Amino acid sequence: MAEVTVIGAGVSGLSAALNLQLAGFDVRILTRDPPQGSASAAAGAVWSGGSVAGRSRRWADDSLAHFLKLATRADSGVGLRRMRQLFPQQVGLPWFKDKLPFFANMRPDELPSKGQDGWIMDVPIVAPPRYLQNLQEQFLGAGGKLDVREVTSLDGLADDSGLLVNCTGAWAKYVTPDPEVFPIRGQTLLIDAPQIRTGTMRSSDDTYLFPRDDGVLLGGIYQYYSWRQEIDRAQSRDILERCSQIEPAVTDAAIIRTAVGIRPGRAAVRLEAEKRSDGRTVIHNYGHGSIGFTLSWGCALEVLALARKLSNR
Repeated sequence: MAEVTVIGAGVSGLSAALNLQLAGFDVRILTRDPPQGSASAAAGAVWSGGSVAGRSRRWADDSLAHFLKLATRADSGVGLRRMRQLFPQQVGLPWFKDKLPFFANMRPDELPSKGQDGWIMDVPIVAPPRYLQNLQEQFLGAGGKLDVREVTSLDGLADDSGLLVNCTGAWAKYVTPDPEVFPIRGQTLLIDAPQIRTGTMRSSDDTYLFPRDDGVLLGGIYQYYSWRQEIDRAQSRDILERCSQIEPAVTDAAIIRTAVGIRPGRAAVRLEAEKRSDGRTVIHNYGHGSIGFTLSWGCALEVLALARKLSNR
């Protein structure tokens, strides 16, 4: 049985590990942070394909099909929710409009005063803690191994056997190393507001409300080149203020938790095989920016295709 070591246990690492395992590979995960402590656990995790093109469109399409199937299953951590996306300019129709269960352009009378265009649609929204836990349980239940230890360099794994899959997210900047990677700090709040059943994404200021199985997630913050992981109370107040403009019920809702995550910024996702000078072959899968969940399953399928090619399976 071919051996694979996946580095990283966020949504990209777990998705890749599980697909490889299902295909018959002997898979081990090495990770600095367990899944519930990863940047993925703090993510908004809505399927959002409006900005993708090229290979990323195929990955997003494959992930959409995967999440739509899971949305029909109880306790999957994925739900199908009605969502409004608001734009300050005319944007036209997206490539995925016929792939969703429901999609329509918003009428002018449905738009807020500062909105120029908008979509209303049913899209998958993931509750990361539950979804990541499900992936982890499937992986471990099928005999996978997950070791929590920090990997500071791919060179430090030169003595390990088998293929490497690099899903180290923003830390690929140092682990790989890749100077094209940069951190994008995010901060979110999860509130108890079951009366909010329709989600909203306001593109003009990156404000969003995502009704999920575990609460309503509020955001967002995009701080480029910041590694800071402490909670910023001023930013929490700003998020609450912006979201209350859309849904006044936010003001009186109890806050379940506040979280910070470091997104892996890069001009383009790096998903390719590399033959390194130490003789090891590494499949890189990182640089997904703020749409890691949107691309996760499709990227995992491509990781599997590369692994099969490299191992002649």
